[in-house]
Amino acid sequence: MKNLSLLAAALLLTGCSATSKTNKTEDVVIEPTPQMSEENAPISLTVITNPADSRVRIMNIVPVYQDAIELDAGKYDIEVSKAGYITYRKWITVDKKTILTIELDEKQSSQSAQ
Repeated sequence: MKNLSLLAAALLLTGCSATSKTNKTEDVVIEPTPQMSEENAPISLTVITNPADSRVRIMNIVPVYQDAIELDAGKYDIEVSKAGYITYRKWITVDKKTILTIELDEKQSSQSAQ
């Protein structure tokens, strides 16, 4: 019986040491992946319009507007227009990557024209 107890104790200790060896061999190295954070992203402006073919202009700078235009931090006079729609014009502050969505309202035709 004494031998059986020693054998059980030896098996139990062997099982414990095998578990600790498994933990030691499972060291996983995770390589950090570089990601651009919002803080490092360039300051830019994108204007999404409805109707999609509306004209977008930034009135207080010389460069012609294009999607994701890079700008210095500051205030910009934005105009969105299209024939048959009420023109949108507003000053906005751009100090990070900015996406602006503008939906133009149709001009109401006067009833006297009928």
